[in-house]
Amino acid sequence: MTRFAAFEDSALLARLRRLERAEVDLQERIQDRIRQAELEGRWVPSDPMYQRLASVLKQVRSELRETEQEHLRRTSRSDAEEPVAA
Repeated sequence: MTRFAAFEDSALLARLRRLERAEVDLQERIQDRIRQAELEGRWVPSDPMYQRLASVLKQVRSELRETEQEHLRRTSRSDAEEPVAA
């Protein structure tokens, strides 16, 4: 993936960890917002804050998937390049 060409392996791993933390954080925030909207008697799918959080979560998951794929590609490439000890 040319998108990640400028990333060193350590930077790619750091991005992966950041995205994983962001995903968990957003899931928790969405759950909190659902509870709050229900307490306010709002229909959750139409709640603007819920919609924004869900949209951001979708984007984070997409970026996380792409980053994981690049990490796996690099890992499998480096495994294939290692010489086999005889």
